[in-house]
This record gives sequence, structure tokens and C-alpha cells, in this order.
Amino acid sequence: MQLDKLKILVIGPSDSGKTSIANFLSESINVEEANNPRPTQGVRIVEFVISHLNVNEKQHKVDIEMWDCSGDHKFESCWPALRLRVQGVILVCSSNTVNVAARELELLYNYFVSQAKLSAKQCVVFYNCPDDQEDTDSLNLSSTFSKVSQVAVNLKSGGNRLKIDFSNYVTSILQTL
Repeated sequence: MQLDKLKILVIGPSDSGKTSIANFLSESINVEEANNPRPTQGVRIVEFVISHLNVNEKQHKVDIEMWDCSGDHKFESCWPALRLRVQGVILVCSSNTVNVAARELELLYNYFVSQAKLSAKQCVVFYNCPDDQEDTDSLNLSSTFSKVSQVAVNLKSGGNRLKIDFSNYVTSILQTL
């Protein structure tokens, strides 16, 4: 079994659910316990392992270093350090942030994906949806995102689906590297 290590950023507008998604994927907390998350100050790193990931007919064990980044622009001076040796970027927005999401995600994509010379396959947009919405149609993202996977996420009703989508995303990164 091959051992890989990936640095993945989780970034997006403030109050979009980045920490809840990072906690859920890393199994740091149950969804039921994630009622009132506090704003992340700068960055918070969670580490976890995905075992038995099948990539190109080979079994991989992947050590994930997930950087849960603040959406507050007062931490923008930290961005160069966050971007250093990044291999994947998860852009997160929600129904709470949809009015600023298109502009904000474009800015973050340009800095963390384009300028870092990552491919579109190394990026994914997670749209943190309310219970009654299961698509990304309301995002209205620019053509910049035409080759970027966009995934509707609902932690309460679709947590298992999110884990599958995340595993597929990690596979995509490994195939690109």
C-alpha cells in the first residue's frame, strides 16, 4: 500500500461552514455537536488518514493535512504561508454567503489555485446547502469554475455522500500529481 500526504486548504467567505465540514471529514466532531461554531482565527489544522483509497488500480493510504482557513480578510497577510506547498483547495460557500460567494470564490480561486499553478481537478467547490436545497444552481459562478467540480453539501442529511465526494476529490488530486 502506498502512503501519500496531502495538504488541502478549506477556504471561503466567513460563516460558510468551513469548520463544520473540516470537523465532519476528519471525524473530529459529530454533526449533532456542531451547533454554534466560532469564527476561525487565522488557520486551524486537522490531520486524519484515509485508508484503502483505490487510485489507478493501486491501494493508497492518504495522510490528510486539512488547513481550515479563516474567511476573514484581516488574515490575508497569512495567505502566502497557507498557499505554500498546497496540493488541493476546497472552496466553501453557503446559502448565508451566496450574495458574496461568486466574487469571493473568484478571488480565492485566482490566488490559491491559479497562482499556485494547481489544476482545476485539484479544486472543488462545496456549497453548504440548507435541508430543502440539493443543487448548486443558485451560486452563479463565473466561467472560471466551468472545469471545477461543484458539490452540494448537507451535513445533516447527506454526510455519507460528502465523505464519498471527498474521497473522489482526493483521488482526483492524487491522479493529477
